[in-house]
Amino acid sequence: MPKPLTYETEAAYLMALRREEPEAFETLYRQYFRMVAKQALLMGVTGTDIEDLFQELVLILVRKVRDTEFKLSAKLSTYVYAVARNLLLKKTGKKAEFPVEESTLLALEQSWTDDALDTRIEMEEQLNVVVGYLELLEDDCREVLRLSFYEKLPQTEIAQIMGYADSFVKVKKHRCLEYLRKQVKSHPLFKDLQNDAS
Repeated sequence: MPKPLTYETEAAYLMALRREEPEAFETLYRQYFRMVAKQALLMGVTGTDIEDLFQELVLILVRKVRDTEFKLSAKLSTYVYAVARNLLLKKTGKKAEFPVEESTLLALEQSWTDDALDTRIEMEEQLNVVVGYLELLEDDCREVLRLSFYEKLPQTEIAQIMGYADSFVKVKKHRCLEYLRKQVKSHPLFKDLQNDAS
């Protein structure tokens, strides 16, 4: 388990990064490399590509902290996660059909503690599994779910966009969600859901 930050506050830590103190970079690696590596492996990035990706992440962070106007609107762990995910999506050429907004990350991080890295990693792995299954859905299913849950459009508007009858949108959404739930429950990372179903 990585040791906690050896700085009193994240502001002090960011200042140390701004001054490019070697200990600050060591702390960054110790705190976040494992999280980024697991995220990368789940998206098919391996070996030295992971190290290159982490170096790119460090450069982005250093560039940001050099800007005196830069302020974190979330915890550093949330920011690192978001930057890593964006870099991975860019590297793998995948599109985020259901983008993870900062507000979503902020809601997730409320349940995070500094010494619960394994729990955070498991949550991130589960999120990647769900996103993976979403991307495997038929186009019409994915679009109905996207319009319903990401765009938050009313049923009548979704019906117009998709060319469906109003009543069919509800049926289609239900079928697609049930199929998605079935796929997710079958994955080893969601064994608790399998137990609940039995």
